[in-house]
Amino acid sequence: MPGIRLFGRRFNFASDDLTIPSLIDLTLRLPFLVTFVIFRIKDESPDSTCPSSFYTGYFYPLLSVYTAITILSVLMFWISLRGTPVKNTRPRRRMPVLIYMRLLLVLIDISINIMGLITMIRVFKMCAIILRATIVTTIALSWSVAICLFIILAFFIDLTGFVTAEKKWEMRIKIIFCCGRGYGGQSSDTKNIVKTLQYLFDDERFDLVPSDVAAGLILLQQEDVQEERSINIIQHVPLELLKEGLYYNSYAQSAFGWFSLAYRYRLTFLPRILCAMRFRTIGFCCGCCCWGGGGACSSCCQHPDSANDPCGSQYTTLVYLLRKQKPVILYANFLAAFHHAPFYIAADNEKKTIIVSIRGTLSATDILTDINAVEDALDTELFGSGYCHSGKFSLLLFLYSSYGMHSAAKYILDDISIRLVDIFTKYPDYTLVLCGYSLGAGIASILAILLKSKYPHLKCYGIAMPGAVLSEDLAVATRHFIYSYVVDVDMIARASIRSLEHLRDRIINALHTCNRSKIRLLTMTLVQALTKRRQTFHSMNHQTQTLIDDSLTNSVTTTDGNSSISQAVVTFHSDEREHLVIPGTIIHLYSTERVGLFSRKISYRAGISTYNQFCQFIVHPRMWLDHFPASYSTALTDVIENYDQISS
Repeated sequence: MPGIRLFGRRFNFASDDLTIPSLIDLTLRLPFLVTFVIFRIKDESPDSTCPSSFYTGYFYPLLSVYTAITILSVLMFWISLRGTPVKNTRPRRRMPVLIYMRLLLVLIDISINIMGLITMIRVFKMCAIILRATIVTTIALSWSVAICLFIILAFFIDLTGFVTAEKKWEMRIKIIFCCGRGYGGQSSDTKNIVKTLQYLFDDERFDLVPSDVAAGLILLQQEDVQEERSINIIQHVPLELLKEGLYYNSYAQSAFGWFSLAYRYRLTFLPRILCAMRFRTIGFCCGCCCWGGGGACSSCCQHPDSANDPCGSQYTTLVYLLRKQKPVILYANFLAAFHHAPFYIAADNEKKTIIVSIRGTLSATDILTDINAVEDALDTELFGSGYCHSGKFSLLLFLYSSYGMHSAAKYILDDISIRLVDIFTKYPDYTLVLCGYSLGAGIASILAILLKSKYPHLKCYGIAMPGAVLSEDLAVATRHFIYSYVVDVDMIARASIRSLEHLRDRIINALHTCNRSKIRLLTMTLVQALTKRRQTFHSMNHQTQTLIDDSLTNSVTTTDGNSSISQAVVTFHSDEREHLVIPGTIIHLYSTERVGLFSRKISYRAGISTYNQFCQFIVHPRMWLDHFPASYSTALTDVIENYDQISS
């Protein structure tokens, strides 16, 4: 930072980003330079000496270019280490000149190799075998370096001036997602995504390069570790609510289907295995589905109670994942597309519940939905008007997914409305439960609001709930039937437009005050940050000393609106302009121990918290790992097993 300017254009790398490339260039060139010198000194036998035309026409010019490149790489390496990312960039002011010289040497190197190649063809057999191999390798190396260099320059060039800023972001999204394929005709959604990303990360306003973000996150991680952070606990969590969360967590994670098995067993070819297993055990025509017709699938294997699963492998996987609960799978829709979310409906005979489980982020198209943290109006019968995660565009790139939560909830509502009437006719004594993981949890919470008037006993269990789902008034109003589970420093639970803006501003401030070189931050400091165990929450602030309040216990089984939690949550209601937060009652599974990236056994505690606790990112090595399914299963299991000890 700032981005370097070459040929009158800005490039998306800074002058202090050339340390590693210069070192790599030096490492590749120096051995060949030493080999050339040693060979020329010891080349005395007549039968291995090349003609003088070879030395004058190729060897000496190439030796000179390699010497110049080596010296230049050393200079670039040394200069890129000087100064700081932002505060002191003057020591690196000559870096553009060195880059111009390096590009000139690349052209000279290519020219010498072209001319030398002609000379080599004539006298190749007259030279020693070692020299032949060395020369051929240097030619290949020179062309490879040149091609890579120009590709990198083309990739990192800022096209502002050639194309508009919006077009530039659109091109980036197309490169990242499906190599430029369309978005299902949702051009307006794509334009909105581009505008949001441009607003957050506009290069001209903030002049950030990717390495700046990485260095800034490392600096913020050090700041956040040193901060004496406390966690506000309204009440401790009833054991029954933890058990319910763990129980429905299995249903939420099962919605991922074959990916859940792949994550568990580290396999990536499970769909074909399960399809073959179905062929052997059920006797359907899965052979033609999986291997016939060039790999194309027909609908011959699709289960009658499922949709968009022509091979039947996803339905078979779902049955396998739910083998312990043994529910009756009533319907499953595996369509994953823009504004759509895969889900299934199951009847749990043990709990006497009808469960609608919604899948979270999995596909590349899913990633484009959770970029969407902009409000969309939501009118409800019981709770009045409010806002929810939009169905129009997304904001938290790589954090959530690609179909807006509101649109996905309405799609599921249209699909299951009539089915639920028929299902409850068959299961009149059962109650409705919605659950989901990550993005699926956010969709489930919106769907719960839409269905609450028709099904008063409805409950929603959101595992790894995203941080931008409902407006504050709706979030408070849903505390009796929506339960959001968050593990420690899970970054998705803190992701919103406001938190991203705050994180961006913190990164810029940290870089401006940094007195160390970027390469030092990205090497030694990063290693220390990843290996050292640190404590995130140093103390707990209890607003009530009651271990299990009667009103909270009732809220697990009833919809009484006069609980003490209601008053506590309302106390934290923000008077600022409308923004999206975590809905319902928030169960925070936190650790008060010193933990690191590679910590295996972590002891957790549970407390009911407020959405204000999740309005900013906590930069920690485990901020991404804490969102993984295994973290939630481990945390819930640990709290339940040690509940009596923690309570005492």
